[in-house]
Amino acid sequence: MAVAGPEAMEWLEPAAVRVPDAVSEAVGGHPVVARALVRRGLCTVHEVLAYLDPSKYRPSSPWELPDMDKAVERLQQAVEPGDAILVWGDFDVDGIAATALLVEALVGLGARVFWHVPNRERESHGLNWRSLQPFLGRGVRLLLTCDTGVSSGAIVLQAQSLGLDIIITDHHDLPEVLPPALALVNPNLLAEDHPLRHLSGAGVAYKVAEALGAGDRGLDLAMLGLVADVVPQLGDVRYLVQCGLRAVRFAPRVGLSALAEVADVNLAEIDEGTIGFSLAPRLNALGRLADASSGVQLLLERDLAKARTIAAEAEALNVRRQFLSRQVTAAAEEQLIRAQGAATAPIIVLSHSQWPASVLGIAASRLVERYARPVVLIATPEGQSARGSARSLSGLDIREILAAQGDLLESFGGHPMAAGFSVDANQVPELKRRLELTVGSLAGDHIPEPELAIESYMSLAELTLGLAEDLERLAPFGPGNPPVHLATHNLTVKSWRAIGRTGEHRSLKLQDDEGHTASASWWYCSGLPVPQGRFDLAYVLRVNRFQGERSVQLEWIDTRGAQAPAAELQTVVALPETADYRSLREPLPALRALSEEGKAQVWAEAAVLEGVDARTRIQLTESPTLVVWTSPPSVRVWASGLAKVRPELVCLFAVDPGLDESGSFVLRLAGLVKHALEAYAGRLTWDALAAAMSHRVETVQTGVDWLASRGQLTIVSTGPESAIVQRGGDSQPELTRALEARLVELLRETTAYRRHFREADAETLVRVDGVVLR
Repeated sequence: MAVAGPEAMEWLEPAAVRVPDAVSEAVGGHPVVARALVRRGLCTVHEVLAYLDPSKYRPSSPWELPDMDKAVERLQQAVEPGDAILVWGDFDVDGIAATALLVEALVGLGARVFWHVPNRERESHGLNWRSLQPFLGRGVRLLLTCDTGVSSGAIVLQAQSLGLDIIITDHHDLPEVLPPALALVNPNLLAEDHPLRHLSGAGVAYKVAEALGAGDRGLDLAMLGLVADVVPQLGDVRYLVQCGLRAVRFAPRVGLSALAEVADVNLAEIDEGTIGFSLAPRLNALGRLADASSGVQLLLERDLAKARTIAAEAEALNVRRQFLSRQVTAAAEEQLIRAQGAATAPIIVLSHSQWPASVLGIAASRLVERYARPVVLIATPEGQSARGSARSLSGLDIREILAAQGDLLESFGGHPMAAGFSVDANQVPELKRRLELTVGSLAGDHIPEPELAIESYMSLAELTLGLAEDLERLAPFGPGNPPVHLATHNLTVKSWRAIGRTGEHRSLKLQDDEGHTASASWWYCSGLPVPQGRFDLAYVLRVNRFQGERSVQLEWIDTRGAQAPAAELQTVVALPETADYRSLREPLPALRALSEEGKAQVWAEAAVLEGVDARTRIQLTESPTLVVWTSPPSVRVWASGLAKVRPELVCLFAVDPGLDESGSFVLRLAGLVKHALEAYAGRLTWDALAAAMSHRVETVQTGVDWLASRGQLTIVSTGPESAIVQRGGDSQPELTRALEARLVELLRETTAYRRHFREADAETLVRVDGVVLR
């Protein structure tokens, strides 16, 4: 979440861009989505489809990672005779997820496995000789690290002298001298533009498990680590996050379900934001304030009652973590106020003897967001080494900045954007002086203003649920793939209220000159002034999901003084005309009359219309007239159909296909699946099945899963585009109940949209909640 603060952002105005017709047609939906893709360098149909649909992306082979062959060969040598393997992880979410992933994969292959995650307070990051020794006495002769180890060269040498083989899998920056491990699997050894270059520790662990033959097991854990470690959403990272999110939505593991319960999160609608701001912090709290081993156990747990016990502990610790983080952030800001010029120095360096080291990184991140400059916070407990956490901005590599002070530091490590270190407390003043000199020489007289690329200027009237849902297609968001930033001119704050446990956020009602209003959320803004008078707002358009209802929500990013709207270079297109037949008691004669004219294309799904050339969504082609006989199941299906036809006239009938009740839905679905078993050897194509059912793909997938959970089917294989099923299977009553509840929820959503489609103004419908069609 970006936060507007004392340092203003430089708004980059949307540049003119030409969207190739083929790309526009392939993307469909609102033109702003296609323009955003082209501005991100995706200019061909192949590129945009691979970006939007993971089934169109070709992931890299795990064997492209250096030393993967050596690592797999040695692990297989240990698995077959049952030699003990020790998996050594790290105490952040990425390390916890990587540890659980490798343990689960190795146990699944029949290996004898021990695992260890260091205690943050007693051991810190990396290998620890005192903690390693007891495992040697238990017969461990192979050590496999994950998310750690690349900077533990001395201990690697010591362990090898006792006959221990060591495989290091890590993603942290490489030291000048690499550890002499049997194998070093680290994506930093790849070329800068390699699709695997930005894998996190859990991402690397997943590729190791894949090379071992574990299949796609662990996708959810890989996604968890990749999102929590805030690595660039590029190449295989984006693909793994997309697939991992889908895995969690459809078949969450017990530990994540328990964690979602205490966080009040609906896993069926989970996204990267929910992971980053709800689940990951709770999992991280275990490692920050207690023992990260509980986090590994939670992810491996299969007993829901035991998982709930650990999740409750995580929730309690997270509340304490939030309290401590707020305390440190407030104390640091008080120091900034007292220290003249500190807030405008090239780097903010603050220290205190009472600060808990475990939450310094969180507080430093808050200050970077607010003051737009690198931040280093240092805990200086009496009689101990000082420990610091550093966070930075794009373009200022904080690890390299710390490396320049290596002669002062006892240890350090991390990434360009985040790093940690320990230092003699007596050296803290000198470290501060040298850090300011180093960053000052790199950045010049001032830190440049952070840039904010504006994708499009929109009026409040254009900010509709359809547009918000269409923008979600660009997710998952993160570094390398930021969310689309929109902006609106000439707004005023009509009202606002503080929200959050301590009022750290605000909910605002905004109004434009035409009287249109919108709701906005402004995160971590306590202490910042609410704009007075008219202003321009930059924001991210979100879908707010609350108690089963969906609405539009603006996420406040930055403001500036109101400016005259600039003409945006884009195609202005007329909307199609409409003819409204929805109120007819006997609509069929009117349909036949339109069909006989020969120019109309009839869109009808799950309907028998004798003598009418009716088509489903996958059969639609460009035509001057579109007759909409059955109500579409969602705004996305509706927008996609209109984008295919590009009509000049839309004739609306909006007949209910009668398949939104669970009984009629399941009866028809079972019949179509039976036909696929008899005619197509059990192959189900999701798009065709959804069209035949007049429902969303997600709904029919859930229905098929429900049939399988009842033992009526076995799903032999499944993917984003199709599945293969066969008759019979094992009944799973608990899963059946969960899937039935999810199916009912999806059917209700479709019922609500069809009602909207029957009742909404015709011109509103052809705008597709703001989508320009032609």
